[in-house]
Amino acid sequence: MEYKIFFSRLYKITRVIIIIAPVLLLFWLVQKDLVKNGRLEFIYDFSEDSPTITNLFPANRLSQINKIVKTNSYWQQLEKEPVYFETRLPQTFATAIVEVTYKNDTQPLIQLGLETMGENEWNYDFKPLENQLLDNLDWYKIEGEQGSLWQREKTFLALDQFLDQAQNLNNFAAYDYPVNRKFIIPAYQPQDKETVINRSLRGEHSFYTYIKNEPLDFEFIVQDVNRSEGPDYLTIRIYNDQNIKIYEQEVEDDGLISKHDPASLPRNIKVKVANLAEGTYKVILDCEDEIFFRKIITKQKYLTFINKLYLVDNPEYSDGFVDLNYKPTVIYSTIPRLGFETSHLQGIQDIGINDEKIQIQETHKYYYFTPAKIPSLIYLPKNDIKISGRGLMALSQETYFNPEIYQLRDLTGFSDINYLISGYHTPELGNGWKVNQVKFDLAKAKITNRKLRFAISVPELNDQKDVIPLKQIKVILIKDPLSWKEIFYKGIDYLKNNF
Repeated sequence: MEYKIFFSRLYKITRVIIIIAPVLLLFWLVQKDLVKNGRLEFIYDFSEDSPTITNLFPANRLSQINKIVKTNSYWQQLEKEPVYFETRLPQTFATAIVEVTYKNDTQPLIQLGLETMGENEWNYDFKPLENQLLDNLDWYKIEGEQGSLWQREKTFLALDQFLDQAQNLNNFAAYDYPVNRKFIIPAYQPQDKETVINRSLRGEHSFYTYIKNEPLDFEFIVQDVNRSEGPDYLTIRIYNDQNIKIYEQEVEDDGLISKHDPASLPRNIKVKVANLAEGTYKVILDCEDEIFFRKIITKQKYLTFINKLYLVDNPEYSDGFVDLNYKPTVIYSTIPRLGFETSHLQGIQDIGINDEKIQIQETHKYYYFTPAKIPSLIYLPKNDIKISGRGLMALSQETYFNPEIYQLRDLTGFSDINYLISGYHTPELGNGWKVNQVKFDLAKAKITNRKLRFAISVPELNDQKDVIPLKQIKVILIKDPLSWKEIFYKGIDYLKNNF
């Protein structure tokens, strides 16, 4: 009889365990993978491989991993850029916060980028981890959870006070901060004459122009220098101020594809797009350095180049072109940190920037310069110089305008701006290491094999004998917390899909 009672109780206990076990398993899985509180945190501290954050790669841009003496801490040195890492994405999240612990004394800009979906193979949304130009801005500064505000004159006492009035202000700029405002030039009128840019430009360029009650109308005179083998194509793309492509034209090679062929004859490439809404349009001239733009003719009033100008009216190219304009070139620039490079001995020269100068003494080497005053006038006595930086340039002050004022990519010159708002915070410093965070919206993130990819970029590192030590990378993934109903149904789906 006692055996029957024992086995009866054992049977009941076993049934209870069988019933409860899946429920306990479900709650364990919810805690582990469904992230019921909406927050998941991963850390890679270089002490060992992490199952959630990969090692940095490629290895040839990094030092070996080193241990800090008399501690359990480790670090790795970034010697070339960019470098990448990936993090596991177990489910859909809305936001990723990336925190990096590092050292930096001399590099003016360190960026973090999230790989995003796009029509190019290399698409990254870069945000500043450290921007020393902004850190050194001598305006009044207010910091809050939403970001930072710089004021030329102290007017607002709190960031919220500024945000409440921002929609009524026209004299502010935004850097790494979402501002839902369309750039408009008040009282703009189309011009009744042509603008002719009679300077030779080499390779890929992009520029902004402005349209209102007029067609977008450009003519490009192009030639192929034929200094390398193979065909050379040109693609012209136009985007509106929502970054939507509205036009594309493919220009075939001229048929001369050997490096022993002479330079091609000039070709006239016309672009005309009518019935466009008022606003800013970006024109991209996508080609290799074999393509020379000998002249640009347009009906538009404004033409402002983005990030780069490659001026080539120089005797270096006299073997291919007999009608180059050897006169010096003057450029109007609002780029805060300028880079200069020449590929030929004919391009070695002293370049004037306002009342200062920089000496270009070697070929295939970048020289960097921070103007004391912005905007700046750049004087190129010999041309054959590639000028680059994060910002805008024009070949005359009259054709310059800045449509990026609400979406600045770097600190720039703005005499009529009194306020600058940014999501950027100055890095914190502790025990000799800097720490800062960057927040990314994951709506357009590229997800491959349930992973996100990030890039660490230090734009001037490759041209200087400098390094960036890294001590820790933390990734925080955030989404809305799950309700109990969502937990139940997601748990059921998880069990169905995995068991």
